[in-house]
Amino acid sequence: MTRGPARMPLTPRQAQVLTAAATGDSLNEIGLQLGITRERVSTLLSEAYQRLDVTYLPRGQRRPEAVRVARLRGLIPPAKETP
Repeated sequence: MTRGPARMPLTPRQAQVLTAAATGDSLNEIGLQLGITRERVSTLLSEAYQRLDVTYLPRGQRRPEAVRVARLRGLIPPAKETP
């Protein structure tokens, strides 16, 4: 069961960072891709985790669950399929 409201919106920047984070890249790599600092990436992801209500999970499970929930709710694009 998914926790939280059915569609808690993300800001455009939170959605952009979460989409980039879905690849598993480090905070530094995401920051370089988006032209922002590692600290800003961390802050945006933390805010997204709160909006998606996944902060109750252990640290290592937050990112993949946030990506899953955001995709399920249509807040970020689906994963690209590889041939």
